[in-house]
Amino acid sequence: MRAILRQSNLDLMREIEQLRAILQNRFKPMDATTLVPELVPFYEALVQACDQTHQRAAVAMSNLDFGQEDILSDVLSEIQDITRLFQIYNRHFVGPLLRHQEGDRRCLKLLNWLHTQHPQTQRIPAGLSNGEFGILPAPNFPIVYSMPVSAQYGLLYLPLFFHEFGHLLYACHKQELDDLVQELQKKIAELLGPMTQRDDRYSQTETAKRNLVVETWYEWMQELFCDSVGFHIGGPSFIHAFSMYLRMRGRGEFQVRENELAYREHPVTWLRIHVLADQMHRGNLHDEANALEETWKAIAEMLNIQEDYFGYYDDAFLPFIHQTISDLLTETNPRHFVADEISMEKPVSSQSSPIHLLNHAWTVFLRDPSQYGEWQKQILTTWWGN
Repeated sequence: MRAILRQSNLDLMREIEQLRAILQNRFKPMDATTLVPELVPFYEALVQACDQTHQRAAVAMSNLDFGQEDILSDVLSEIQDITRLFQIYNRHFVGPLLRHQEGDRRCLKLLNWLHTQHPQTQRIPAGLSNGEFGILPAPNFPIVYSMPVSAQYGLLYLPLFFHEFGHLLYACHKQELDDLVQELQKKIAELLGPMTQRDDRYSQTETAKRNLVVETWYEWMQELFCDSVGFHIGGPSFIHAFSMYLRMRGRGEFQVRENELAYREHPVTWLRIHVLADQMHRGNLHDEANALEETWKAIAEMLNIQEDYFGYYDDAFLPFIHQTISDLLTETNPRHFVADEISMEKPVSSQSSPIHLLNHAWTVFLRDPSQYGEWQKQILTTWWGN
């Protein structure tokens, strides 16, 4: 057993050293030609992780050389733990460094700004990867956000990062927020009616359906919370980005078959639109809310889709959903947009907040989409220097 552990540990140490050398050779000395400044904290976190895992592996090797048989099980457990940790970094966090380019600065500046606005995330470095919008929300690790390549070169879809940031806030407050979501699940269970005492196949089916609905809302409530964080931070810019990004993806954004709803990670998008529109009304953004609902209704009518959530949602749920969202936002306290940031009265400048810029961008786009590309090109030369 000692030989097996030595073999595995030596290979692990070699892998760590190899990754450390790749990073050091690629990015040192760090300057504008090798690594954009916004990615330096992410780089330093990964180098530190390599050093710490290598040190732990070296200690494990010393323990193996010590020669005591009764510690081999502990050494095995330690080497397995180090291996798993290193694989997490190797799998998820090296790519954002090796793929980086100068054009990443816009996204990274926004993400770094976003992290600094919240005490829970100020010290967590952020990186960018290619892919569908997403996040790896583990507060004890660097955070990797993903975004489609084409969207990285513009402004319109940057607000969708705010939804992903909501997942990080949830992870930072998981126990407290889980408790609040479980309270909502209890309310939904009550609204669905008491569990029947009949002992027949029909009652068993109804009880099983009720349980599926309640359990599914654990995931759905988290997504609705993240949508709310997106709106809370980005204002109308998030709503426009969310709607535009999803509304042309087909029938599945408006209706999903009943057998696909159970344990579905995301609520049906049309339901998410209704919840967001209701929040906009609550924030006195009535015109924007009405336009949002009318757009989705018009597309649904063209697709000949009748709204139906097959018992997984009822309008009676809505007051409790909004109360839970309010409680979740109070617990996490995300930055809220201010009136000046969603107004066109104040021109965009290099001193503008990212929220002001993103809302201004959507106003320009909606006013005349054909002219937006030239405006974006010009504004990016002044805002944050790119």
